[in-house]
Amino acid sequence: MIIKKVFLSTLYILLLLYLVIFIPTLWGYKPLVIISGSMEPILKVGGILYYKEIGTQDYKNNDIVVFKSTKYLISHRIVEITDDGFITKGDANKNIDSNKVYFNKALGKGTNWSIPYIGYYADFIYKNKWILVIILIILIINSKLSHCVVEENEENI
Repeated sequence: MIIKKVFLSTLYILLLLYLVIFIPTLWGYKPLVIISGSMEPILKVGGILYYKEIGTQDYKNNDIVVFKSTKYLISHRIVEITDDGFITKGDANKNIDSNKVYFNKALGKGTNWSIPYIGYYADFIYKNKWILVIILIILIINSKLSHCVVEENEENI
């Protein structure tokens, strides 16, 4: 019985964590798993930062901009704004980035904070959505079975 309670509690916590990760999307923020140390110590590898689309004119120097490179989404700090884009640099990098970020590549303004380590979980669940479905099915079945047992016990009283 204790193993069942621990198992179900763990499933509830995993489901709750998933919901916490994605609650900010209700306000237009998108999560991004941090995969490199270029923005440490502010944004740690394995954490999640959030970003939100804003108008080009709303970016300022020192903002974190999330942009699309050829392979990845990158979050770096704006060190200069030009007529057609941004000059960026990772906080942990010695030099500015070699390529300018053109306005059309900017996806949004990133937060100056991240939730540490939870990105590993979010990335795992995103790549294995079937696990989330199994968790939900187990919790629903358990809820229905618990409800039936409670009704049966009430009838026997």
